[in-house]
Amino acid sequence: MNKIDNVTLSAFSVVIASWCGEAALRRCLESLLPQAHDAEVVVAFRDIFDPTIFAGDRFKDVRFVRASADADVFQLRSLGVRETHGHAIALIEDHSIVSPDWMQTLVRARAAGVLIGGGPIDNDAESTAYDWALYFSEYARFMPPVPVGDAAIVSGANIFYDRATLWSCYSIWESCFYETDVNGALLAAGYKIDMLPDTLVTSRLRMDLAEAMAHLFRGGIHFGNFRKAHSHPLVRWLWVITSPAVPVVMLLRIARVLATRRPDRLTELIRSFPYMLLLVLAWSLGEAAGYFTRHVDLPRSTREVN
Repeated sequence: MNKIDNVTLSAFSVVIASWCGEAALRRCLESLLPQAHDAEVVVAFRDIFDPTIFAGDRFKDVRFVRASADADVFQLRSLGVRETHGHAIALIEDHSIVSPDWMQTLVRARAAGVLIGGGPIDNDAESTAYDWALYFSEYARFMPPVPVGDAAIVSGANIFYDRATLWSCYSIWESCFYETDVNGALLAAGYKIDMLPDTLVTSRLRMDLAEAMAHLFRGGIHFGNFRKAHSHPLVRWLWVITSPAVPVVMLLRIARVLATRRPDRLTELIRSFPYMLLLVLAWSLGEAAGYFTRHVDLPRSTREVN
């Protein structure tokens, strides 16, 4: 059994939120399974493909849990986490490929006492200008190399939690797992989040422009709701008044991250700028709407595939 300081791979569950289709999931599993060994692997998937295509010895230890065809990634995360049994739970998404020592790095971090840890997210090298725009708008903050130490923000596409720690805020993620809400509650409760630079995943996120804009608009609404719920009324109105400047702030933040960590990618930012502008506008409009509306999560649907 793989063991490091009394923490074993069998203590881990890995939840894959599968919303990008069969080809993406296959790439993800092929990167994960050779190193997963005794870890529990749960795939929460949208009802858009037949999981029996993953029959065979390579995938025999993977448990597939079905959601409705229109389930979003946040519902899939929640469904998958509720199905786990491990003492530590890692979350990734099917468009990502984990680095060869990803699991062992998580085990070492947990053995060292880390209760919540997130890692960097890189972009697939074979990406178009639009693909880069999508990556920058989603994951620029987590572009490697990331700084070591405490982190205020980590992505739900590459994170792990101690089970008891995560269950301490169960009501927050029971139906939809937004890392903003979960991590905010845990930080407020006195927990810390560690950034783990060696737990790298590489994303190959592929969405058409309309789908991506809708996804970011919904994310912006939720973030606006989150800020509104955690702000004084006067601060809330300040967010509303300054919301037209959000696209500029977002673009400058992305440019600053690239200039600091990967200046060689500034060319990709320039090349992808027209798409970037549309994507950050979608988020910004959603965020502004979130200050005035109440976010309602879609109902969840769960049926386990035997």
